[in-house]
Amino acid sequence: MGMHFRCLDLIISVVPSVLGGAGLENDSDEGLAISGGSGLGALTELVRTCYTKRLLTEEVEVATKVIFVAQKGYLCRSDILELRMLHSEFVASVIKLSSPGAQFLPVQTDGGSTLPALLSSSPGVLVANKYAKSHHEALGLLDRDLNARLSFDWVLPTAPVARTVAVVGGRPMFDMTKGSYGSEGPFDAARALGLSIIVLDRPGHWLENGPYSYLRDDFIAIDVSDEIALPSNIVKAVDGRSLDAIVTFSDEFVIATAKAAEMLKLLTEPVEAILQAHYKAGTRSILRNSTIQAVHLENKQQLEEPSTINLLGTLRYPLVVKPCRGGASRGVKRVNDELGLRQAIRQMDEGLSKYGILLETYAEGPEVDANFVLWDGEILFFEISDDFPCQADAKDATVSDNFAETVVLLPSRLDAREIDLLRSTLHQNLLQLGFRSGVFHVEARVRNSSMCYRELDGVVDLAHGNTPAKAPSDAFLIEVNARPPGIQGVFPALHTYGVDYCALQYLRALGDYRRLVALSSPFSYPSQYWCGVTVAPIHREAIVVPDGLLDSVMQRLPEVAPHVSRAELLTQPGSILSPRGGAGFVAYFMVRSRISRKHVLEMCARLREVSKDVLDGL
Repeated sequence: MGMHFRCLDLIISVVPSVLGGAGLENDSDEGLAISGGSGLGALTELVRTCYTKRLLTEEVEVATKVIFVAQKGYLCRSDILELRMLHSEFVASVIKLSSPGAQFLPVQTDGGSTLPALLSSSPGVLVANKYAKSHHEALGLLDRDLNARLSFDWVLPTAPVARTVAVVGGRPMFDMTKGSYGSEGPFDAARALGLSIIVLDRPGHWLENGPYSYLRDDFIAIDVSDEIALPSNIVKAVDGRSLDAIVTFSDEFVIATAKAAEMLKLLTEPVEAILQAHYKAGTRSILRNSTIQAVHLENKQQLEEPSTINLLGTLRYPLVVKPCRGGASRGVKRVNDELGLRQAIRQMDEGLSKYGILLETYAEGPEVDANFVLWDGEILFFEISDDFPCQADAKDATVSDNFAETVVLLPSRLDAREIDLLRSTLHQNLLQLGFRSGVFHVEARVRNSSMCYRELDGVVDLAHGNTPAKAPSDAFLIEVNARPPGIQGVFPALHTYGVDYCALQYLRALGDYRRLVALSSPFSYPSQYWCGVTVAPIHREAIVVPDGLLDSVMQRLPEVAPHVSRAELLTQPGSILSPRGGAGFVAYFMVRSRISRKHVLEMCARLREVSKDVLDGL
């Protein structure tokens, strides 16, 4: 029991002969949510759940913890208990007892109230896992975990107002056979926050009509192919509608959405700041670094101009050649000499080079993904993950090697001093670029780090170097995305720290400061486990994506499957794929472990290996 919640420990004895006559087993398919939060209905659901648990575990008694609010108010999001207790090793299930928008009053749990009356005042009940010899000990373990997960202002004094948000870009449907789609995180967050969502995307998009139209409240078909006209197209499309905010979770629409927001006089970060961030040459011109050479080419032909030829003679290698605007490391190459530089530029797709080409010094050192939540320039939440070396990081890398991700692992293993350095430096970089509030995904490296990647006990991981660094460590910002990370970053943070970037993106656009602050609160312990994301890469030309790829991988790895939190195809089965711009992947796997970081790395290696075998028909 703490200042943010109160609770009642309840031991329920399950007597089959009595329950059999009540018909409870016949109602088990109704789910765990009780409409209206009536005390009798809540009690019925609680008993039903305990009865089901008895059938599964043969437990005669079931330990539960009934949650109450500490002060009068409303839930900051309707699924807050389920969200924060996700993957708790001490919770078997969460029974939701409230309806969306319900007001809760604090109760006295020391007598004077009936159990149905108490349950009618509860947002939910936690059913304990029997991790200990006694119920008392099991509930004590759950109590400590609950304090770590729910010690923040999750109850609001006033009811959240109903809001309508336009989302530009519905993102793709990955796998029709499994209903896997790229906007799952944003839509889940919108429902939990009580938001009405209008999606704007191309005609014929999978959200326009059909079985998934229930995910949004409305759909407006617009032409999204003309980048210059898109902001005006958006404004025309929503003319006459009452909108409270406009957002996007898709990189290709970030600039257009910000421009449309300004035209509609809705909250957004400055368009100038977003342009500087999303055009890499603009980022480098603002964040000048005397140790980094950076050259911007307007097009491939400029490479042959006399002034450019003279400039090439002054460059120090290795360099990175990259499109000035792009994503997923497509077209990004490391080059070791002018011959390689010319080859990399020649090979870059015209579609990738149309915004220009940036040549810059290759920054040595461990790479990280850093995510910031800012409000008025102040950090509300910050976390980093280790982005493991890719092909192009190897000492003998050639132009054919790419920067496609291999493993992303959190929390980071970097020294605390270097994590603090990243936090302070990248925060200042964001402010220099003109950002004040929002969710930002930053890629960076620690140069002259005290740590490096090397093989330890059969796995490659960060370890302290054998020789001291030649110069003080410094944080080098590679690029900024003025949006939440992709799905491979959103779900790891949600599961590991309890922070939902998709929800925060909406709340920032709405200017909902109270809920933004509340939902930026992580667990009070550093992380609930180690979490890694690895991919099934497009490792060769003309890969045919088979039906049941993920199921086949899981069947071959029964010892890994229980640790996989999410596994998702990123393309339709039957697709024929080749590396685009030297990068790309077919699927991703999110893996968790409370055993060790090494355990996660070992499982990630097995998933990559078996995925390639299945894709190659082995």
